Amino acid sequence: MLCEKTIYTDEYAGTVDLITGIEDFETNIEFDEEWHTYRYNGKLLPSVTQLLDDGEYKNVDKNILEYARKKGTIVHKEIQNYLESNLEGVTSEFYEFLRLYTEEQEKFVKKAIFDFKTYSVATPKNREKCYKQIKMYAEGVKYLTGIEIDNYYMVHLPHNKKGKIYDLRSEFENE
Repeated sequence: MLCEKTIYTDEYAGTVDLITGIEDFETNIEFDEEWHTYRYNGKLLPSVTQLLDDGEYKNVDKNILEYARKKGTIVHKEIQNYLESNLEGVTSEFYEFLRLYTEEQEKFVKKAIFDFKTYSVATPKNREKCYKQIKMYAEGVKYLTGIEIDNYYMVHLPHNKKGKIYDLRSEFENE
């Protein structure tokens, strides 16, 4: 059975993170929805999104940011509900996730971190930022569990458009 943990990081552009292939990792992660914090075996974990914040969204209208955050939350819940209970969602992003999940199933059974982004466009800058974010997650997993993550993927889920899974280690570690 696929072992996964879905982690929501509350980034304004919309993100869902999925860690696969690590036995019992999900049983040791606790999420406090009210405070948007995570704990692993009782230890408070820092927010990678906050650590990497470069002020990119500081001049974006607060209403636009709130809309993007809510959209990311909805897509997150749909993916989480599907992975945990096989319940289907209603957004175009969910159905694009489902297409990619079905077509590239082999990626979802490896030790991997997936970061689901609802950006309208997956620019090289967005992919590089996502790579850095996932790399920090991987370092955290290694520190907490001793397990090295083999694969880093960004799953781009734009609204009403075809998405793509980017292999970020291949893109950024082989330059």
